[in-house]
Amino acid sequence: MSDGLSVLHADGGVVELVLDRPDTRNALSYELAARLVEELRRAAEDPDTRVVLLRGNGKSFCSGGDLQEFRTSLDDSAAVYHDSGRVWAELVRTLVTLPLPTIVAAHGHALAGGCAIVAAADVALLAEGTALGMSEIRIGLFPAIVYGTLARAVGHRAARELALTGRRVDAGEAVALGLAHRLVAADDLLAQARALATDLAGLGRDPLRLGKELMNEAERLDVDGATQLGRAMRGAFMTSADFRAGVAQFLERT
Repeated sequence: MSDGLSVLHADGGVVELVLDRPDTRNALSYELAARLVEELRRAAEDPDTRVVLLRGNGKSFCSGGDLQEFRTSLDDSAAVYHDSGRVWAELVRTLVTLPLPTIVAAHGHALAGGCAIVAAADVALLAEGTALGMSEIRIGLFPAIVYGTLARAVGHRAARELALTGRRVDAGEAVALGLAHRLVAADDLLAQARALATDLAGLGRDPLRLGKELMNEAERLDVDGATQLGRAMRGAFMTSADFRAGVAQFLERT
C-alpha cells in the first residue's frame, strides 16, 4: 500500500500488520504511524479479532522515524513539533493499552521508534542477528516520547543507559534486559510468531481482554493495590462463558 502498511487477516482471529516500506528499512513516516494507530484501533473494535501480530517486510523490522521526512520540517516551530508528535504518542499508547494481545516479530533492525514498538508489545520475538537500540541521541535527538515505554519494559536504570548512549544491543542482550522475550532462528521467526498468535487466539477473548486491562492497571499500583484490583476483577473472569467452558473441558479430560 502507498502508506507502507499491509493488513492480513488470518483464520482464527489473527490480524497481521506488516510494515511494508522495505526500501527504507520500514522507516515510520507520519502517515505510516497514523495508519498503524488506525488499524490497531480497528482490530480492537472487531469482535472477530483476538490477536494482533506486527512484523516487517524486507531486511529489517523498522529503522525508526523517517529521517528524510524529518529533514523537510527542520524549520518548524516547537509548537508544530508538539502537535506532530501526537501520532507517535498515540502509537505507543495504543500498543500498550490495546485490549488485545500484541505480538511483535522483529528481525534485522529495530531502532528508535522500531525499538519502542518492540518494547510496547505484550510478547516480542526476535530473530537471531537482530540489532536493537534507542539511537536518537546519535543524531542529536532524544527518545522523549517513547522513553516511558522503554523504561516500562527494562526498568529505569537500564533505560537511562540505552537512551543516553544510543548503543545497539544484540538480540540476546535484548532478551536478557527484558526488552524482548524470545530469541528464535531467523528462518523460523514468522512460523513461530504465527504459531504463538494462533495459540493465543484460541484462548478466551474475554479473559484476554480483561487480563490486558488488569495488567495495565496493576503496573500503576503497589502490590497491595494490585492484589485488591485482582480480587475486585475476579468475578468478571469467573462468570465468563470462557471460564465455564474451560472448566467443563478440563474435567471431561480427567
